[in-house]
Amino acid sequence: MKYFQFPVRSPARSPTHSPVNAILLRLLVSLLAWCVVAVSARAGESAWYPFEVNEDALSGVVDFGGMNHALEAGDRLYVKGSHFFRLGHDVKPGTRDDSRVRLFGISLANTANFPEEKDAVKIAQRLRRLGFNAVRLHHLDTILSDSQEQPRGILTTAAFPSFNEAALLRLRVFINALKAEGLYVNLNLHVGYQFRPAVDQVTPMTPGEQMPFASHPLHLFEPRMISLQAEYVQQLLRRLELKDDPALAMIEINNESSLLGAWQRTQLDGLTGEYERQLQQNWQKWVLRQYGSAEQACAVWDSCSLPRKGIINVKSSEASVLEYGEGWFARLQRLASRVMTRLGYATPSALQQQYRPHKKGNGRRVLDYVRYLSDMDMQYLTVMRKTIRQELGDLVPLTGTQMYFGGVAMADAQQHMDYVDEHFYVDHYDFPGKPWDRNDWRIRDESILRDGWQALLQRAYVRDLRKPFVVSEFNQAYPNRQSAEILPVMSAFAAAQDWDGLFLFHYIDGDHWSSVPDSFGLSGHSGQLVTTGIASALFRQYQIRPLPEQVAINLPLEARQLLGAMRDGVSGTGFPGYLQSQYGLEYKHAFFARLGMRHDMQAKSTELSTPGAHYAKAWMEEDTLWTAPGGQLRYNQSGPWLFADTTYARMFAGTRSSLSVNLDVDKTLPMFSEKGRQYGVMLLTSRDALPLKNSRRLLLVLSGATAASQPGVIPQRPKQLVNYDGQKAWWTLEPDATTSNKPSGALDGNAPVWLERIPVKLFHATSSKKITVFPLDGSGARMKALPHTAIRQKNGGFELDFDYPSPWYEIVLE
Repeated sequence: MKYFQFPVRSPARSPTHSPVNAILLRLLVSLLAWCVVAVSARAGESAWYPFEVNEDALSGVVDFGGMNHALEAGDRLYVKGSHFFRLGHDVKPGTRDDSRVRLFGISLANTANFPEEKDAVKIAQRLRRLGFNAVRLHHLDTILSDSQEQPRGILTTAAFPSFNEAALLRLRVFINALKAEGLYVNLNLHVGYQFRPAVDQVTPMTPGEQMPFASHPLHLFEPRMISLQAEYVQQLLRRLELKDDPALAMIEINNESSLLGAWQRTQLDGLTGEYERQLQQNWQKWVLRQYGSAEQACAVWDSCSLPRKGIINVKSSEASVLEYGEGWFARLQRLASRVMTRLGYATPSALQQQYRPHKKGNGRRVLDYVRYLSDMDMQYLTVMRKTIRQELGDLVPLTGTQMYFGGVAMADAQQHMDYVDEHFYVDHYDFPGKPWDRNDWRIRDESILRDGWQALLQRAYVRDLRKPFVVSEFNQAYPNRQSAEILPVMSAFAAAQDWDGLFLFHYIDGDHWSSVPDSFGLSGHSGQLVTTGIASALFRQYQIRPLPEQVAINLPLEARQLLGAMRDGVSGTGFPGYLQSQYGLEYKHAFFARLGMRHDMQAKSTELSTPGAHYAKAWMEEDTLWTAPGGQLRYNQSGPWLFADTTYARMFAGTRSSLSVNLDVDKTLPMFSEKGRQYGVMLLTSRDALPLKNSRRLLLVLSGATAASQPGVIPQRPKQLVNYDGQKAWWTLEPDATTSNKPSGALDGNAPVWLERIPVKLFHATSSKKITVFPLDGSGARMKALPHTAIRQKNGGFELDFDYPSPWYEIVLE
């Protein structure tokens, strides 16, 4: 969950402009695109052209709505084995007519969940054309809204839970519109509501302290908060009439919060007053159930002579004892390891973490506390799960929270959940000053293929192979110059790993429905919009085959507890370090095999289903070039670039020089011109249901960076990335004229939208004698065909030159 709230503009009543203005604007943009080829550049720099995707008028080869159909009773989803399935025509689970479903979705947040009825239909139709088949209803509970004319949240300012009737009505109408267009909904429950002690009659805070955002993590153990949440869930499901509704695909109970995750992030260390007492009282009860008495517990912990024999809460800093143990020698080892790491030296085996089980001492006490927190998390989820099941029955798939809020240790708390959920971001905004200051922020301008590659592959580690796996938030947001790569790269890797759901965060700011680049928003982000259809088809239609081999690690309870205590959910390095230490299993192995855990709750030892972890070397021609089994995916570290070659589609994303590397697929790789960045995203797909080699109608996408316009400048030009405060490693947007005293331009941009021009040569293998290439406008309509000089017939096909102000091309072969 990425919560932000910028100053609100005057809300528009419709997500579209007036028809006349919209037509004039599109004509003007087209004229500019063809007659004033926007901002030319020197060698190695970007050139730009204006391009706006008309989401309300997509047609022809850029309309991917044909993958959807209106949802009926037989389309209701449930979990069978480790994937999502439709019930089928007999509306019964576990029968022959069941069929598997992957979800390619997008989040809506806050006001965007409550469009007017006429806009609800438009938005549903937009998302269908773009290739989506699911919508995540997020932040329903964050903004308290009493307005009946323009509700901004599902709740009012009265005591929780008090519902805004207009919001309920709008949301139900919206769900119906989504269902009619073949889009499932992912319902989020507790996301942002912040309990108010005086209003909701919950435990008061210590004088001078404020309730934390979303009441994290107090809402997980304060009894009245839990009771009120159960009431909210019951009423929400009833008022939205979701029982047996085929539109309801899944439910997320609690967004980005767990007690274990809060402890790992030191949030529990600062508890005071009644909340600290409640948590400690529950801890004492847990210890007595486990050991029978405080005396027996302190005997195991070797603490009977110490103050902590009274079973007080364990501070997260005490987890350091798990690395090397207790005593002066352990402290010396810890210090020596940190010094060597800081100096850049490899840590010798004598100083590396040994991952030893702690049967006694303070290490055992820390591990017990981690298990206690996990049990408390499970108690909370059990209450919510039972409430949902009473209202909806047993079929709707449920998840608790995201795995990185606790790491693999969360498998125990969520053992009764139906699927596993995770979030993933590349180059998330950093705010040096005030959080979410729209005029003071910075990014690294990173690439998922370089800077985010290891983190992406490591997401495969937290998958539970017994359950579906979903990434319900991901993005590489504006103005990152590589943001066009996120959707196709995620689709390709998720398909190879055989994951079950992807949800981009997010679609649009519902306060003004403005189709311009706006932080995480997809609407108006032309560089990402043009990639969604093909990325969706890659994932939803299983165009990339799952990797043939599966590596399953049976991780025992004591190992999960140890990794949880070592703060794996915070740093993300604990579990990968453990796997490398125990098996030599590295992040790169997720490129060569489907990877995941089998969390046997009673397992006593760790097992690896594939002997050794070096099988991947057979598929690595060299360290820089990786070829996945089956040959559909290739990754080159030196670019970096990722290439996918399937029966019906081809994908390239990344950086590649104009020099050949003599691959067997070299002809199909792009050859970038020296006058550009030599970076781009290339997507090619068949649009006549024939394999690429036989297709007579294809769609080509060439995309790169997206920019909004610098306001108040004539002639209009793209807003530029500049170094933040002169720091070479950090980037931001040039300041607006009205906020020149601030270091950054606004994250919500101004029209027109600009796309980076991608000068490139491509080869298309075909036996056809003639090929015609039509650039497409923002609605997908054909423009004047490319000149004959841009098309050269060569041995086995055609070489095509692209240096035109359009990201979309329809290729017709005769």
